[in-house]
Amino acid sequence: MTNPPTFERLRIERRGRTAVVTLANGKVNALNRDVLGDLVSAVDFCERDSDVAALVLTGDGSVFSAGLDVTEVLANDSGYTAGLLDDLAAVLIRIFSCPLPTVVAVNGSAIAGGCLLACAFDTRLLAQEARIGVTELKVGVAFPVMTVELLRHVCGPRAEQVMLNAALLGADEALLSGLVHQVVPRSELDDAAIAAAEHLGSLDARAYALAKESSRRFALSAMEDPAGRALNGHVLDHWNDDRTRANLETLLAPRR
Repeated sequence: MTNPPTFERLRIERRGRTAVVTLANGKVNALNRDVLGDLVSAVDFCERDSDVAALVLTGDGSVFSAGLDVTEVLANDSGYTAGLLDDLAAVLIRIFSCPLPTVVAVNGSAIAGGCLLACAFDTRLLAQEARIGVTELKVGVAFPVMTVELLRHVCGPRAEQVMLNAALLGADEALLSGLVHQVVPRSELDDAAIAAAEHLGSLDARAYALAKESSRRFALSAMEDPAGRALNGHVLDHWNDDRTRANLETLLAPRR
């Protein structure tokens, strides 16, 4: 593995032929435009490096990711929000379509956009005590169309229930819903993720990539559907209306 680029809000290290990317953006690993851009660059770097056979993502500290950085949404205008949602879609699609085997080690709470980020990975491991879920509707914000298609691919017939219930799920419910594949004690999570990545990375790389491409082509096509793009205009309007911004202000109030 050649020397990786330096990022301010995430780290890359090498474990054998597995690249481990760690989110490191404050206490809750909030996803702002810089973090999302760094994630795309990190995936690009790993994919270009012929010595990397698999990719693992985890979070620094006790939280995997609390989702999109609401503070920055409220501090900026509608143009920022549009860019942020575009960047979220870009990183989810980039990871979802990455030919490398990808594993996520959800070390702590994965909330809203943090859950969606985890859903873009091939294999999803959850720490026993962690919780995960898409809570957007509880806050009062709408889902971009591509995130709904991602949930549909991951959760199958349970996707709508997971989305509409807007709940954070514990280990058993997360397994039942399809959000995660395996639950392990936190002390064993990192090693379990590396083992899963090493196993997938030992498979024929071209065959693995083609299998992913084949199984995900309908989901990716639906993410780019013209009607969906039109609907996303309404989603953006909803994010930017006064009531939604008031909901987001309320969300942040207890933290201040």
